[in-house]
Amino acid sequence: MKTLGILLSTAGLAGVGAIALTALPAQAAEAAACSGAKSITSAPMLRDHKPPSWGTVRLVRDNCYRYWAEVTMTSPMPANAKANAYLVQYGGANNGRVLSCDSSGGNGAVVKGQRTCRTPKVRATAGSITFVAIGREFHNYGAGYREISENATSRTR
Repeated sequence: MKTLGILLSTAGLAGVGAIALTALPAQAAEAAACSGAKSITSAPMLRDHKPPSWGTVRLVRDNCYRYWAEVTMTSPMPANAKANAYLVQYGGANNGRVLSCDSSGGNGAVVKGQRTCRTPKVRATAGSITFVAIGREFHNYGAGYREISENATSRTR
């Protein structure tokens, strides 16, 4: 009887694995079809709007017309700093929506030791929808985080 229980539980786990394996090819196919990410427009991250650049903010799109914002800093962030990218949508049902790297689907703000983050991806096939990517850098000198740099890309599709 004990052997039968082990056999049934093993079969049950194998069934779960089979279900998980059948879902992976569909996700992989979608990821492959939506590859080809390219930077649409970018802007340097400047402190006080003066060179040198401390990083780049980019508006990115893939082959499935999914858009997102990315910020890439030139060097890893120190302990008292962080950076974030923001995607602003103009037009459509979500006009004025702002998403950041910290929004659900993003990968979190750039923190100590990291260089880059991205916002969630937004699908937009309607030609009237446009986007702006904004990058911001913050430092904490003991009284909380304060913005020290910001720049935005041009508004585009």
